[in-house]
Amino acid sequence: RFQLGDPTLNALEIWGAEYQESNALLLRSPDRNFLTRVSARERCSACFVGTITGDRRIVLVDDRECPVRRNGQGDAPPTPPPTPVDLELEWVLGKMPRKEFFLQRKPPVLQPLALPPGLSVRQALERVLRLPAVASKRYLTNKVDRSVGGLVAQQQCVGPLQTPLADVAVVALSHEELVGAATALGEQPVKSLLDPKVAARLAVAEALTNLVFALVTDLRDVKCSGNWMWAAKLPGEGAALADACEAMVAVMAALGVAVDGGKDSLSMAARVGTETVRAPGSLVISAYAVCPDITATVTPDLKHPEGRGHLLYVPLSPGQHRLGGTALAQCFSQLGEHPPDLDVPENLVRAFSITQGLLKDRLLCSGHDVSDGGLVTCLLEMAFAGNCGLQVDVPVAGVDVLSVLFAEEPGLVLE
Repeated sequence: RFQLGDPTLNALEIWGAEYQESNALLLRSPDRNFLTRVSARERCSACFVGTITGDRRIVLVDDRECPVRRNGQGDAPPTPPPTPVDLELEWVLGKMPRKEFFLQRKPPVLQPLALPPGLSVRQALERVLRLPAVASKRYLTNKVDRSVGGLVAQQQCVGPLQTPLADVAVVALSHEELVGAATALGEQPVKSLLDPKVAARLAVAEALTNLVFALVTDLRDVKCSGNWMWAAKLPGEGAALADACEAMVAVMAALGVAVDGGKDSLSMAARVGTETVRAPGSLVISAYAVCPDITATVTPDLKHPEGRGHLLYVPLSPGQHRLGGTALAQCFSQLGEHPPDLDVPENLVRAFSITQGLLKDRLLCSGHDVSDGGLVTCLLEMAFAGNCGLQVDVPVAGVDVLSVLFAEEPGLVLE
């Protein structure tokens, strides 16, 4: 029986309503009492609305009004309740033609990245650090309560200066124990303008390289929610969305994680006069897992134990320094040709496992992922948050220094 906020709703309105913020579950009959207890404990209503019969029919019974007939010898059997819906599933599932989509790819016209001659690292940094995707998010964190409820184990701000730089959010499940939940985000919309498949892989990689700094039960226990924002009805965009989805599924299968939900917004275009303005296709990955010890979490701010710490750079696509779709290219109103990518997913699996082992053994002081802004931005953020300086030696021969510092190849920096 459905729980109604308005008793005047008729059967059609109840059956055809688009219920928001609701979930449908299928459970075994012996588990009904357990779910009822959980529902009462959490003060979240659960309505048991039907049973599986296996007769390949769907029947909706409206038993709200079943008058009892009276006769001179007692009550007569009740009038059978009406059935507004009594449908053979074969009519809607068995012989329905599959919907077909005819999509055409529209390859982007790409040009090599052309940075100004003589561009210095300082000049590049002054532009990159001002880009909203890279710059400080303090304007977002200063106006909100970051610890409401008393169960927040890792909020956005870290270090002595309370720099909004945390990679992963951790919440305790109760006030009495150390078990909790960790969640992290990943998104790379600009890369989708070059290659939607690359953008999908990098979104998954970014979410996991953020999540890795909280101790979780196992990489295979990680589940993800995918939020798709794409102008799918425009020429070429539907095929790009399909390519991105296939790439996401493939890389998750290779990593051993799974997507178990999500949401979509497929009207990401607006018409202004005679021009159609579209947003870049975007996939936002929310990765989450059980955290067995909320205290085994490291933050990006450098701790420099005993006055001096040691930094380790872990590239997940070693030897690659691609600048396509990076913050540096965007700062010069360009895209470039070749975006960074997760070339070998197994590298991420191994790096995740080793980093988790270091967390468990309490051998890490801090850690941060290489993402928007590249390696140099990652290092500077760790120094800013730790309120300290650093000296870095990146032994790479035969590669332009700007490519080494500003490439956004997925990776980790560990202290």
